[in-house]
Amino acid sequence: MRDPKLVVYGDAEHARRYALRWDSARGRARDARKQRALAAAFEHLAPFTSVLDAPCGAGRLCAFLSTERAYIGVDLAPAMLGEARARQASARFAVGDLTRLPLADHSVDVAVCVRLLHLVRERSLRVAILAELARVARIGVVVDFRHAAALRTWLGRLRARTGLRARPHNAHALSSVADEFTAAGLGPPVFVPVRRPAWLSDKMVAAARVRGATRTAWETVGVAGAGQSGPDTPT
Repeated sequence: MRDPKLVVYGDAEHARRYALRWDSARGRARDARKQRALAAAFEHLAPFTSVLDAPCGAGRLCAFLSTERAYIGVDLAPAMLGEARARQASARFAVGDLTRLPLADHSVDVAVCVRLLHLVRERSLRVAILAELARVARIGVVVDFRHAAALRTWLGRLRARTGLRARPHNAHALSSVADEFTAAGLGPPVFVPVRRPAWLSDKMVAAARVRGATRTAWETVGVAGAGQSGPDTPT
């Protein structure tokens, strides 16, 4: 079943409202938290000088990601790209499907995917997206996803059981996410919570190197890594 958000994102009026959403005080605060988590994840892939932002949406992260880096944003929705171009006229954007990106193999250093995977319920499609990001990346991939050990996730499960939600949130244990990274041809991920402690936010950032890329010492940032138990890791 396709998430309704994936349909409305293609509507021009929705794209306009979506872009304005991140201009609010709440939107800026959420952006600041996400950017801190991304910056921490990037430390495990540094140094790098080019980045893919897919889906880039209305250009929410363009200014942050393009600072001192070559940038390209890809999105399937022309309406979203119109908003992105209006806000970041000098940036490079392209229409593209995340399972068939319009880029050559290893054409960027790092591929970033924010605010998508939590909308994709089919494991095979998530793995296909991760594999395509890995194909175009020379160094590594950074994504965010909804994790299973958050308060919001637990409340969503309870509401689904009591009929207050149609279904629980699309959330996953860190070990399951690590398995999907492996299936996509990526190395073991590092997990970075968007808020601390991790249960305060249902979003988590994960970074992993493409297999064959030069490896660094892997460690977790605030939570346990794949295959390890910790206070914020579901067992």
